[in-house]
Amino acid sequence: MTEKQLKIRQQAFALTLCTVIFMVIYNLCTWYVSSLDRVPSFTFDFEKSIPFLPLSIIPYMAGGLFFCLVFFSCKDKYQLKILTWRMLFVTIVAGIFFITVPLKFSFAKPEVSHSILGLPFSFLKTFDSPFNQSPSLHIAFAFIFWSVFKHLLKWRTFLMIWLILLGISTLTTYQHHLIDVLNGAILAHLSFIIIPYRKNAHEYRNLRKANSYFLAGLISVLAALLLSKYVGATGFFLFLPASVMFISGYRYQKNKGLENSIA
Repeated sequence: MTEKQLKIRQQAFALTLCTVIFMVIYNLCTWYVSSLDRVPSFTFDFEKSIPFLPLSIIPYMAGGLFFCLVFFSCKDKYQLKILTWRMLFVTIVAGIFFITVPLKFSFAKPEVSHSILGLPFSFLKTFDSPFNQSPSLHIAFAFIFWSVFKHLLKWRTFLMIWLILLGISTLTTYQHHLIDVLNGAILAHLSFIIIPYRKNAHEYRNLRKANSYFLAGLISVLAALLLSKYVGATGFFLFLPASVMFISGYRYQKNKGLENSIA
């Protein structure tokens, strides 16, 4: 067996492992939560103005393709190992939250009459669940996908744009509420911190700091929105420290010594 064949075999194994764990946890959580008498939902008032965009189902459904592609985009065994551990981490942690803090999507989804776009919506209606909402695994996975895709020589910009559209589509296909999206982003950055790339390598120190700043910024945004919902507009003052955190994280991430680093 050649080295290339061995690598493909390892990638296929990692993909299979993460897929099986995801399917088991997702379906077990769905089964449990669907048996509960009452499952609450959580929304912010301004979310009612988010439009339903049927066309956004295309980037949303691409998440499944990226789930497969990312394992075969790893450049070496170590990167594949880090990717696998991060994918398993966010899946398991999300599953714990799905059971302990169950939430469901609460907006009525309009019917899609388009002959082509209606097919994936019909698929979601049949096989997807209104539960398993927060944190959004679509969002958590998207951040982890980018930690690998951003180092590809080809298609990098295309994949970045598509992942951004995927993130937006979780809201515009009426699959997730905003709190699910924020919690998914928080979970992904938590995985970057708990499972860092080259933990003991000095040249990746600034990137680890950047992830900590991004995590703090996301938590500040979530806190600002929660305070504004329950306390009033004064909660928005937390957007200022959140902005500082994001700017600081960006500056650490763009440090010239980290041009070839991996999140």
